[in-house]
Amino acid sequence: MKPILIVEDEAITREALRDWLTDGGYKVETAEAGEEALEAIAERDFGIVILDLKLPGKDGIEVLREAKEKSPQLKGVIITAYPSVETAVEATKEGALDYLPKPFDLNQLEKIIRDTLGPVQVEIKPKAAPEKAKVEPPAVEEVEVEKVTTVAPEEIPVHLKQGKAHFEAGRYGEALREFEAILGIAPGNIEARVWIRKTREALETPRVEAVAGEEAIAEEVKPKECLWMKMGLVSYRLCTRDYDCLTCEFDQMMQEKIASGATPELDQALERFKELPGSQRLCRYALKGDVSHRLCTRTFKCATCEFGQMMEDATQQKLVKLQARREALLKKEQKTKA
Repeated sequence: MKPILIVEDEAITREALRDWLTDGGYKVETAEAGEEALEAIAERDFGIVILDLKLPGKDGIEVLREAKEKSPQLKGVIITAYPSVETAVEATKEGALDYLPKPFDLNQLEKIIRDTLGPVQVEIKPKAAPEKAKVEPPAVEEVEVEKVTTVAPEEIPVHLKQGKAHFEAGRYGEALREFEAILGIAPGNIEARVWIRKTREALETPRVEAVAGEEAIAEEVKPKECLWMKMGLVSYRLCTRDYDCLTCEFDQMMQEKIASGATPELDQALERFKELPGSQRLCRYALKGDVSHRLCTRTFKCATCEFGQMMEDATQQKLVKLQARREALLKKEQKTKA
């Protein structure tokens, strides 16, 4: 069977996909960027390429277009955290087998691959004849009973939330147990797989300890959750801009969707937000840590919020001052050199 190429710039998602498909018996290679993927396609005959839409340099659709020019029989699947009708239509025109918004069920992706490449051929080896074992009296062994978390399908979102809370609190063992319990009934849940990998990496990463008096303080670098995930409006997304939302395309897209009332899923999420106790309806700037405490009064319609406008104006002024300072330093440096 021809190998599969995964092109994804987020390491955790890329490795979770690779592990899932490798465990399923497929041969898998990975790439982080479009140019790297095109080089691999020029050298090897892949059956399917799985492409993230947003990639460094060339985007996934552009890579698929160039890849099919080099290898017309190659099949492609586009995955994205930024779904839109326009890119879905464009991907279809370029011959993509499917267009999957994140987070998607890995079973769905595996079905697409199986329907295209066929089932994995498993080599069945004859079992060796068992050797005659000496009969010995049974040994009495103490077995440690491990706590097992059981999950019903409808409880998956709750256990995801509990696992994330354990992770944020540094209780990685408890977090891992929650996420692995989800895979017990839903092995194709990519969100659980991503968090399992993050949790295992946290467990394997040695803590940096600094001695202050007689106490050792463990320092950990934790990933930041996207504000829209904190607000409960998307199931999973990490912040890639250090909470600089003004420069974030995803933030702008979400605000436009809320302003237009475009999707029933967002409407449902906003209704759930309205049902929260008033003390839990935190403003996005409180969630970011820009202010110590403030409640949301506009149901995240930040464009109509005076406080939100004030905060954006303050941020813009700060950026202008920083730019002016950089330009002044550059001019001073040029005069010094002259």
